[in-house]
Amino acid sequence: MPDNEIPQVPQPDDAVVGKEAGAQMLATACAARDAFYATLGAVDADVLAPLVNPAFMGGPRWPSLRQAWRVIRRNDSILIASDGLSDPFEDDDDVFVPRGHLLEVCIEAPPSAFNGGPVQASWLFDLVYQVSQNVADHGSIDLLVQRHGSVSMALDLQDAPKGLEDENEQVGVLLAQGASTIPSSFGTPYGEVMLLTLTALQPAELAYICEAEDKAQARRDLAAALAASPAGHWSVAQRPAVIPR
Repeated sequence: MPDNEIPQVPQPDDAVVGKEAGAQMLATACAARDAFYATLGAVDADVLAPLVNPAFMGGPRWPSLRQAWRVIRRNDSILIASDGLSDPFEDDDDVFVPRGHLLEVCIEAPPSAFNGGPVQASWLFDLVYQVSQNVADHGSIDLLVQRHGSVSMALDLQDAPKGLEDENEQVGVLLAQGASTIPSSFGTPYGEVMLLTLTALQPAELAYICEAEDKAQARRDLAAALAASPAGHWSVAQRPAVIPR
């Protein structure tokens, strides 16, 4: 099977029909996700959400249409997590399918990385925002992660920190399941939802992946090297590049 070919998966048999049943399924899924996020740290009461849903302006549609992110404050870091990629899907016939894209994404960084400004104005939020939209648009990132162990992207950030962009003025990011202080998934009444942790890459690390003959192995090696490094999975603009040997 080609590297980027996505296998077909059967329709789950726990779908429900009707707006009322769908609303209950959504409420149950949100409650499970909220409870899990509360185990990671102190969750801000307010969610981060666009004033106008990007789906109404040609952007990717999230499973229940709503797009949001949660800010979770830990003892020595701030974590931003998507909040809605695993919502139940609703189709035009009012059929609701649980767990949406089967995953959520998050990014973690020390408070100093935000330079004292609002979380939503930071390059870190821009990064997790863009990855979230890519997940919603692609639709099968979970299958790629299951097959290859991790996924990488190169993104155009609005205000990337100096030195983080490559020669194409893009910032690389590695998506992997699980980190030293972040679980790899969380449970819902409808099954497990994958949690992908994002790590902003130094230009040399992105080049290491792009130039590798076996990119999947290169990503796995880089993920292991990052996990063993002082910064770990945290997204820190100013740090030495970690190149596996």
